[in-house]
Amino acid sequence: MLTDKSRAVAEAFFVEAIFFVIAWYLQAMYQMSYGWYSKVVMIILGFIGILIHRKSGSYSILPVNMRFSIGWCIRIILLFAVIDIATLLAYSFMISKPKFSLRTLVMDAVWFFLFVGFSEELFFRGYLQSRLNEAFTQKYEKILGVRFEWSKGTLITGVFFFGIPHILTGVNPFMGKVTISPIIVMVTFFACFLGVIFGVLREKTGGIILPTVLHGLIDFTVYGMGRIVGIVLSNIAAIVAIFLFFSVFFEKILEERI
Repeated sequence: MLTDKSRAVAEAFFVEAIFFVIAWYLQAMYQMSYGWYSKVVMIILGFIGILIHRKSGSYSILPVNMRFSIGWCIRIILLFAVIDIATLLAYSFMISKPKFSLRTLVMDAVWFFLFVGFSEELFFRGYLQSRLNEAFTQKYEKILGVRFEWSKGTLITGVFFFGIPHILTGVNPFMGKVTISPIIVMVTFFACFLGVIFGVLREKTGGIILPTVLHGLIDFTVYGMGRIVGIVLSNIAAIVAIFLFFSVFFEKILEERI
């Protein structure tokens, strides 16, 4: 007979496997445009999982205190905006005048905040993390040296269901594609770390708004800005912004009362 922990892991693995099979098929069918469709699938699966477990209040995607979440979102957006603007100015002075279209910026914003940030936070933090935290109730007392009680299910979700699957970025059995590069390994390692951080922010706020915004900002800075200033400079900008986030905001977010 399966224990609650085994059932939770099996459910999470099964649902994520469904997503990957569908995403791989969509990639084989639609090539570069498949991402839009696959994220819609992720949103649908996330909402289905939450609705199935809707009797449990722990599956709420809205924060306990909306003002708290919105306030911190604004501060984090301003932080990344300053870094992104400074990066554009540095690029224009040192290299050349940046070339970009408003339409591309808007499409990137929609993609990274809604179809990446929201879909992944809904699926992984709103659904899978909530399900695993029901079964894995062990608590940790600190995160990165900051006193904050968070759950083992958050760790499992962030590392094993969100982070490590990034290694499959270059894999598609329908296309006979298997590519695992040093960059993919590095991204996977970083995703494991950020997956836990997003999960901790979800536990702190009780919702997915704050982790969604942070997730979208990081990806927009790396890839959206990367279209304009190059991927090397955009990664430097993201690293600086993330460093400042942890140096200035992270501890305050966790210690401030909601």
